[in-house]
Amino acid sequence: MSAITRTNNRGTPEGDPTRRDPQARHEQRQDQTERSGASLPTHPSWRFQDRFELWVDWLERDSGGHWNPHQSVLQRSFRTREDTLLQAERFIGRGDFPMNGGSATPVTLLRNRREALLAAFREAEGDGVTLIREVIFPVGEYALSLKVTRERLADPIRASFGSAANPLRSLAGQPVKLTVLIEHPYDVLERAGGLLTLGDRAAQVGAHTQDFAAGTPVTGVPYRHATVSVSRGLLKKPLLYRYEVMEPDPEDPPSPPGP
Repeated sequence: MSAITRTNNRGTPEGDPTRRDPQARHEQRQDQTERSGASLPTHPSWRFQDRFELWVDWLERDSGGHWNPHQSVLQRSFRTREDTLLQAERFIGRGDFPMNGGSATPVTLLRNRREALLAAFREAEGDGVTLIREVIFPVGEYALSLKVTRERLADPIRASFGSAANPLRSLAGQPVKLTVLIEHPYDVLERAGGLLTLGDRAAQVGAHTQDFAAGTPVTGVPYRHATVSVSRGLLKKPLLYRYEVMEPDPEDPPSPPGP
């Protein structure tokens, strides 16, 4: 039997929880904007909800001996940690891990292999933040990767531009990218990027400033993105202003502290 390999969250920098948690990133940015007096208050409807995901994938080893993604088997979302782990164990118990390909590709694990995989999964540990458990289980020339992750997301919100619940307000003071387009056939009219500054009736990104009526509808996921929909008449598709947070590249080193 091949050795069982347990790994930490690959590709996630250690020692910086703000890169793993969107709420932590927002709170860090909020602290910075509060110090500059530019922040806007949060709204109760922007609360975060945990979403747990079960990932099952086949891996293959490259010439350097490293495991690389080969084929996805399963990805499912759950509301609770307990339900995610329960479903993972049930999936392991069935022992069926399909993979498209030739006749030599592994599909079903025998009982003793399923028991070994289940034991390895129960003992596996993650970083305790976004990675709950992860195990890599070699099977012949391939390996099964089982991973349970957690992501904190706010619920989608619909509000008017003048409302305190306007999800665009959650992006104030953050670097965003703006795309101005017409819904269907998605004709992009303009793009801009920079820090988002909000007024009572206006939003500014870089050199782009746009005024909106207080009743203009806004939809989005707080701390991630928001779209302002401006009507152009009964027979025309609305003009959309889509604002999206620009996430930092996880490969980029953190900025040095200021003087």
